Parts: sequence; C-alpha cells; structure tokens
Amino acid sequence: MLRVSGFNDRFYLQWHITDACNLSCAHCYNDALKEEPDRKILSSVLENFKRFLDRNRLKGRIHLCGGEPFLSKHLHYLLAEISKSSIPFRILSNGTLMTPDIAKELKRYACDAVQISVEGSGPIHDSLRGVSSFSKAMTGASLLEENGVPVTFMMTVSRKNAACIEDVAGLAAGRAKRFAFSRLVPIGPGSGMSGDVLKPVETKRLFKSFHSLKKKKKFEVPVRDPLWHAYFNKCNPHLVSGCSIGYNGICVDTDGSVYPCRRLPLSIGNACKDDLNEIWNSPLLEALRDRDRLKGKCGRCRLRWQCGGCRAIANAVSGDYLAEDPQCFT
Repeated sequence: MLRVSGFNDRFYLQWHITDACNLSCAHCYNDALKEEPDRKILSSVLENFKRFLDRNRLKGRIHLCGGEPFLSKHLHYLLAEISKSSIPFRILSNGTLMTPDIAKELKRYACDAVQISVEGSGPIHDSLRGVSSFSKAMTGASLLEENGVPVTFMMTVSRKNAACIEDVAGLAAGRAKRFAFSRLVPIGPGSGMSGDVLKPVETKRLFKSFHSLKKKKKFEVPVRDPLWHAYFNKCNPHLVSGCSIGYNGICVDTDGSVYPCRRLPLSIGNACKDDLNEIWNSPLLEALRDRDRLKGKCGRCRLRWQCGGCRAIANAVSGDYLAEDPQCFT
C-alpha cells in the first residue's frame, strides 16, 4: 500500500557534541564518558550531514546536545559553521549555564529554540537533577526569553514526577513557547529507575493531562509521542507516522557513532568514517521502517503504521527493539 509521510519536512540530526555535564541526573542514559571530539571530527560530521541532505534533496535541522552542550569548548565554532550552512538549529540543555552573553550570541545566530529540561517543582526537579539546578534552569529560561530566543520545556516523565505536570505547565507560562514530554527510557545510569516506568493505565492518564493542557492553549504542546495515535484512536491507512526513527532523523554520538536514537544505542555506523547515505540504508533501519515486523500487541495493532510504539522503551524493557511498547494502553 502506498503511504504518505506524516513526519516533519525537515530531516534532523541529533548531535551529541560533548559528554561533559555539570549535573548527574537520575534518569541519565549516558553510561560512558567519551573523549571530547575535536574540530576535525565535528567538521567531518557536519560535512557528512550536508552531503546527505544534498544527495537526498532534503531540508535539514540540527539538534545540538550532550552531556551539556554549553560545556563544549567547540560550541562557538560549531554555531558559526552551522550558521554558514543556513541549517536551522536548536540546543538541548539543562539550562543551568546560561548567561546574558550566551543568550545574545544564540539570538545573533538565529537559534530556533533552546530546550530546557524541567522535571517538576523545585524540590522534585532538584531530587532528580541535583541541588540548586531548578533555580538555575529557571534563570536560564528567563535570560533566553528576555533575549528573544524561544524556549521549550521538556519533562522526562516517570512515577517520580508524573503528578507534577500542572506545576511545570505553570512554570512554562511566560517562560516557554512549548511544553513537551518524553517517557522515561531506563538505560545506562537511568536503569536504576526501571521500577518508575509508568504502567499503561498511568501512561494514559499522562496523555489525558497533556491533552487537557493542549486545549487550554497557553503554549504549544507537541503531540510527537507515537502513543498519541493510540490515544486518539484514529487510523489513516495511507499515513505512516509515529516515531520518526528510520524515517526522518538520525543520532550521532561524540565519537561519531550513529544510532537510530540515542535511547536505542544500537550502532549502525560511524559518521566520521562512513557515508551517511550508506548508513541510512542499514539493515537495522530497514527493520525499523517495516512496522509489519513488530511483535506482540504492536505487531497486531491496526495503528502500527501510524503509531508503532516507542522502540527505545521496548528495547530497554525487553531487550528486543521490535517488541511491543510496554506502556501502550490500548
């Protein structure tokens, strides 16, 4: 059957430019601190991505992340190089290292947005990310807003903070243009929180809460989690949507390793050595693109081509990236 894409029209590169971080978050997925890439490595990755976009006639977008990207000694160099390429970019940060000068620089380089992780009210946030991290993140968000740089609040939801959605929504009002969430993927150091992964009934409650926020329209609430299709229970047989891995994005780690998703750490090549076009045609990505290969309830679901579940959570819980999404509530 011919299916049309329901994904964003820009192909994204999630690019981890450093493993250095000033926090030690309970749900962190990074279990190995690798050497900081030098300019030669960073330049080769950027050029590889640009060639991939040109060859496939795609528009691109870059997400700079870490670790904490503002600890990268090459960040300013990268901002200048990305600006020359005219590829839109955003930064994924904990927000604690923001200064007026950095905010002004981001504005000058036309940064699309800075995503700041916010896990709840002050005590909850600090319990998950470290003492005083909440107040610093709020200051960082305010500095960005004052300098005209759009802010997104991102909440990693688990049993530790699922009751804090309204708290974070209140904090986002006046500080953030968007408020999004991701579900906890218990890998790396975050595997210690495996018991805090929401059950299906709790997950449905989470989606209901966010849908309520979306209707209030105080800020944009993206519906990018694949389970939104299960929540709305609408099936368009001509649409392929859900998670974009294998379809509309790629992840490159600090050493050049390429993953379908950083929370699905199955290496499919190295962007410093291998052509991204060849990596894009890897057997693992081909398997992820074929939703008819999914197992369990995901494989039987009529929404598998619109949803497909989260492959990272399936892999973290079962060890099989094609297994059913353990949080599905249908």
